[in-house]
Amino acid sequence: MYSTGIDIASIERVKKSSNDDAFLDRLLTDSERKYIFSKRHPYKHLAGRFAAKEAVMKALGTGWSKGIGWKDIEVANAPDGRPEVRLHSNAAVMYKKVLLSISYADGLAVAFAVIEDSEAH
Repeated sequence: MYSTGIDIASIERVKKSSNDDAFLDRLLTDSERKYIFSKRHPYKHLAGRFAAKEAVMKALGTGWSKGIGWKDIEVANAPDGRPEVRLHSNAAVMYKKVLLSISYADGLAVAFAVIEDSEAH
């Protein structure tokens, strides 16, 4: 079975939230934080990661009800630069494959996720 999720985030709005260390600590893994703040335009990448995690949560369809949190969804980059999702904890047990696309335009970050349920095979 497959499910999808999409989200859009304002780069400026996410930038304003980034002044709150507690927000960043809840949202990002250490490797995500290191990647984002090593970039020339970090807030663009932060908004992209935020939208990606929201899109994956929507595709999961569980909300927070099954103990899945922000850090259980880690957004990284494949060797060729494409975004990829690494699931941890309960999310990793329930789902096996996530495809992700992130795009940027006019101060917005958009993410689209497709999830393959572990029961699909």
